[in-house]
Amino acid sequence: MHGCSEPTVELIPVSGIVKIDGKPANGIMVMFVPNTLDETVVAPTSQALSNDEGKFELYTLQNEKGAVPGAHRVSLIDTFEERVPQGEVATQPPRLATKFATGSISVNLKLGEEVVLDATGPKK
Repeated sequence: MHGCSEPTVELIPVSGIVKIDGKPANGIMVMFVPNTLDETVVAPTSQALSNDEGKFELYTLQNEKGAVPGAHRVSLIDTFEERVPQGEVATQPPRLATKFATGSISVNLKLGEEVVLDATGPKK
């Protein structure tokens, strides 16, 4: 017997590369949040960590491979960024402009397409 179950959503395999100022970037957490207009559909967020070549492969938070197809807001978080206590100054400049942490990138995921996320560093 089954209890209330969530409607299942289709997942497609998604891989890609993160670049900062045109160069592959490692240690970047990428988070893909689906833009769902239908509030009855629970579409999972997918995320990954870029490797030494800037490459990543998405998994849902339930550790299922892939992401739902369609429009997503993408956030990028630098896992190497120095976190300093308030009032103190970082010894290393950040690699990413702060806007990338707030879902400023829009991506439409389609089966078979590699995602290229082109980010920039902070303005000097």
